Amino acid sequence: MPSSTIHHLKTLHEHANEALKPALQRQLSPAERIALYKRFMKIEEHRIFLKHRAGAGGLEIARNRAELIDVVLSAVLRMTLEDAGDKHVLALVATGGYGRGTLNPRSDIDLLFLVPRASNRLPRPLEEAVQKILYLLWDVGFKVGHACRSIAECVEEAKADQENKTALMDARFIAGDEKLYKEFEKRFDKDCIKKGQGAFFELRRQDLRTRHDRYSRTVFLQEPNVKESCGGQRDYHNIHWVTRVKRGTFDLKKLVEDRLLTATAFQEIEDAYDFLHRVRNELHYATGKGTDQLTLQLQGVVSTNFNYPQRSILRRTEEFMRDYYRHTRNLFQHTTSLMEIFQIEAEDQSDTGGLRSFLTFRKKQREEFDGFIARDGRAYAANPDIFKEDPNRLMRMFQHTQVRGLRLGPPLRKLVKEHWGDIDRPFRYSKANRETFQAILERKGDVARTLRQMHRVGFLGRYLPEFGALDCLVQHEFFHRYTADEHTLRCIEQLDTLTGTDENPKLTLYRRLFHEIEDPYGLYLAVILHDTGRAENVREHIDGSAMLASRLCNRLQIHGTRRTLIMFLVDNHLTFWRTATTRNIEDPDVIAEFASIVKTPALLDALFLFTYADSNGTSPDAWTGWKETLMRQLHSTTRRFLTEGREKYEEALDRERLELRDGVVALMREDYYPDIYRHFELMPPAVFRFRQPAEIVTQVRTIRHFLQRESETGDPFSTCIKWIDHQDKGYTELVLASRDKPLLLEKICCALASEQINILSADFFTRGDGVVVNLLRVCTTNFETVSDLNVRKRILAVFEEILRAESYKPEQYLKRKMNFLKPRTDSGIQVPVRAYVSNDLHPSCTTVEIQALDRIGLLHDLFHAINSHGLNTAHARILTEKGVAMDTLYLTTADGHQVHDHAILRSLEKDLSDLVSRGEAT
Repeated sequence: MPSSTIHHLKTLHEHANEALKPALQRQLSPAERIALYKRFMKIEEHRIFLKHRAGAGGLEIARNRAELIDVVLSAVLRMTLEDAGDKHVLALVATGGYGRGTLNPRSDIDLLFLVPRASNRLPRPLEEAVQKILYLLWDVGFKVGHACRSIAECVEEAKADQENKTALMDARFIAGDEKLYKEFEKRFDKDCIKKGQGAFFELRRQDLRTRHDRYSRTVFLQEPNVKESCGGQRDYHNIHWVTRVKRGTFDLKKLVEDRLLTATAFQEIEDAYDFLHRVRNELHYATGKGTDQLTLQLQGVVSTNFNYPQRSILRRTEEFMRDYYRHTRNLFQHTTSLMEIFQIEAEDQSDTGGLRSFLTFRKKQREEFDGFIARDGRAYAANPDIFKEDPNRLMRMFQHTQVRGLRLGPPLRKLVKEHWGDIDRPFRYSKANRETFQAILERKGDVARTLRQMHRVGFLGRYLPEFGALDCLVQHEFFHRYTADEHTLRCIEQLDTLTGTDENPKLTLYRRLFHEIEDPYGLYLAVILHDTGRAENVREHIDGSAMLASRLCNRLQIHGTRRTLIMFLVDNHLTFWRTATTRNIEDPDVIAEFASIVKTPALLDALFLFTYADSNGTSPDAWTGWKETLMRQLHSTTRRFLTEGREKYEEALDRERLELRDGVVALMREDYYPDIYRHFELMPPAVFRFRQPAEIVTQVRTIRHFLQRESETGDPFSTCIKWIDHQDKGYTELVLASRDKPLLLEKICCALASEQINILSADFFTRGDGVVVNLLRVCTTNFETVSDLNVRKRILAVFEEILRAESYKPEQYLKRKMNFLKPRTDSGIQVPVRAYVSNDLHPSCTTVEIQALDRIGLLHDLFHAINSHGLNTAHARILTEKGVAMDTLYLTTADGHQVHDHAILRSLEKDLSDLVSRGEAT
């Protein structure tokens, strides 16, 4: 036992004997006794907290707290049994995490009251003693999970439920009848540990798979769960239980003795477990509750309280999380390797029993090649010197596993790590290795699995140091869920899946584009390189990535069209996404500008495919139906522009508009024909682009119903609103027809905000006859259609009321949901917000680029600020990623021109900057 722990225990026991003496001597009333225990706990908990703040290890703090609870429970049990006559047999046993002797600051206490007979046949005094202990613990403030069982009942429960079995595997005697506890240990070991080992191991494997699947099978989550995520405490517990069953001990040093773990791996596991406890301790102290989710906000808190030396909270957090990922990766990889080793052991044992097992063994394929042996789907080294004989085997090994569909066996993974030093400059410049690596990347559809094996054993980052710098690199951006290295590998997986058996019709286009890619090596290499600049500490990571891509192309002797493809994709890997989500892609000038960047249909297709993989590899929900619609529109229109030229492209747009009109005519009654022709004459052409006939039908009907209502009632506030659900794209199109009114756009935004509705895009058109048509794409906060009829009715009611009000007071309509006006983010890291006003982005509009913490009502406030400067909003492109709004608004003066008054531009930029910096409703 460490000396610091001995000192703590001595101080703790001395303090307990002195402080709790009045309670033990029956000098206090029940209320005074509770107050005494609370005071004692408060003082000792504070002492433990101060040790934590002074930098004590995670396990030390968790053990100190478990020891503190032991002392209190022992005193409570002693006093209670003495009151009951001290003649009852009872053992107080810690189970679960408390049983392991580690208890984080706000973790629950799991107790077993071990009794000598069936729990439903206990003597009344013993029942009362158990209840008295529990009531006292609850009154003192403990959160207690408890059970009262006999030995037979414990065994029965353990056999029936694996969760109970693992909790009892961690059982630890606290106080009471130790003889009874020893009897329990003996019986439990005989009936629950030594029996059913195979079934228990399989259940642990299944539990591991299920939990890892739930957390995306990666430690590199942006907001991991310290206990349950891959590489979390539960992985340690799992191998702790399996070792108990397989080796009869909880001591992982036994695995080192058995040569299943190296001494280094053992130390990395223990260091990781201690680190996780320290993080979890801090989470509990910082939040005052049993918090296990390491949110962005709490990452900043933990890194600051751990005294990371970086000056900014962002840099402190990045460094802390890099440590977190390295520890959890070590724990994840070592424990999964151990489970694999135990599985191989079980398979080998099953192959040694009887004729059937012998025949099964004979059927298993065994192949020898190039110094390797393939057996049961895993690759092994034929001898420990294969890489000494030929270091280039390190590269060929991965090609063998790719072609044969093999995994590296645990011993071979260990051997690769021992030869990291061979992956040096001559190895990286070797022509043979270069050609083998190229062959691996040219095996379209089967690249990610091989690169993951390379990355797991530390090979990939050593062969490609540009990628190696991304190892565990945190990306504290709004939409990235994974670290830079994990994001890159997931992008490659997205490409690989396009050669799979998934017949989802939504993937048809991407499968075709991937099939037609002539240079998969260049595409895959560009994906590997696209984020490498993030480790270069340059202002724009694309610049750093391009520099590193050029260097790598030189080293790998890549020239000509392949080099052009790689440099183009790396240089422009965000261009497609930014254009589709921030620009008005219905404007031919925008398409012409984008076409001048991509230059050829082949580069356009490659960039679109790259964007698909990049977005889907960013986070599971990054590729929404709305965003995909924008991307597909940009791809199809730009491809036409490139293949036909601008003149024919615009002629085709006119032709499509007439075809669209004929399609609308075919869907409507004859009495609507004049309305249809009038609508196509009076509306600007942009309103008809990328529209289906059914959408235009809704526009025509909406305008007719509005005009009828206006004519019949003479009401100047007449409006008509129609809704079109696009279930497959996750949004609803809202069509509003009216006469222009002051603050009309603000007011519809206010009505939508009152029901927590997101606005994805907003287009505003005025027909030649003065009818205003607003087209908004809206969705719920879950990116679903606004299909609830009651919600629609409430929105319309609020909008009508606002229109007719003598004075516009939005706060009264938003008051009942004021929480929606606050930023919807829990990030403790400062989000850079900005409002940038420019006349350079569009030839006829002034643009405003907004980056701000998103909140319901933000768009309303932006329109309010714009209107207060006497300006109109012609178009709005809205984008929200993980609580951050990135919007582009296109503004004009009252007469439809750009804003050139410098005073107005400066005032507008200042007001908008103040608005997004405040993060509060106007």
